Amino acid sequence: MAAPNRGDKLIEIDSPPASFSTQLHFQEFTSNDLGGAAKLEVHNSHTLTFNQTPQTPGASTGASSTPIYNETSEKPSYSIWSLEYYQQLFDVNTDQVVERILWAMVPKPGVNFLQQHIQSKPDLYGPFWICVTLVFTIAISGNLANYLQTAASMHYHWKYNFHAVTLAGTAIFAYAWLLPSCLWGFLKYQGALHEGAITLLELLCVYGYSLAIYVPVSVLWVIQVGWLQWLLLIVGATMSGYVLVTAIWPAISQRSMVLLVVILGCHVLLAAGFMLSYFHASPPPLMPETPAQLPT
Repeated sequence: MAAPNRGDKLIEIDSPPASFSTQLHFQEFTSNDLGGAAKLEVHNSHTLTFNQTPQTPGASTGASSTPIYNETSEKPSYSIWSLEYYQQLFDVNTDQVVERILWAMVPKPGVNFLQQHIQSKPDLYGPFWICVTLVFTIAISGNLANYLQTAASMHYHWKYNFHAVTLAGTAIFAYAWLLPSCLWGFLKYQGALHEGAITLLELLCVYGYSLAIYVPVSVLWVIQVGWLQWLLLIVGATMSGYVLVTAIWPAISQRSMVLLVVILGCHVLLAAGFMLSYFHASPPPLMPETPAQLPT
């Protein structure tokens, strides 16, 4: 065979053995090895190696800044000091928030609100705006109710009570954020919680959404009818209290009725305090009788 010139491109391949077709094997590689070397192995000392190098422009071999995913969870684990850690607490859309508000206001019997609607993805976006909305509805509706109560009096000059916003905001945020934090810490200290039964974030989420029903109730409290105001209080406290009980009751290993009574008592006390302080239709004041004029 004539020697090839240097300029010619010629590859000389020996004739394969008779058993070449029966000794050809393909090796599978996982997705992690796509950027490495792909090998086609042929036994009887015949090995063909194809090297693959990434050709993507701008490809970097440094450390990636993407979040690390655990093997047992699909959620990324962020550091508590990073902005992404707190961003995921507000990562909900409008449909999810509206759905949770509706089921918190009208709970379905036999359905655990926490397990059905919250536990998959708890958030703080809905509870925060529910508390803010409730503060302003109570303050505005309370001043309107006070105006209606004193409008009949000719000797009383009505003025807006700006302290209603401060008092309502302090009470609502203390109840929705401070009380569940103390409750979770107490249960954790007493060892009354199952392992992973309910987290602090889930408890804050349930408490926040349970106050959603008081937003329309506070608007209806403007109606100056005593029995209607008490009826709205009972209905609102019962429906929202059911959400709290069904969410917290399975998480307590030592099912203490005293603890549940305290939880429901604080829930009813908050609503009753607002109704009696801002909306209660008090009876009209008795006008002093004018003495009868004696005939002259």
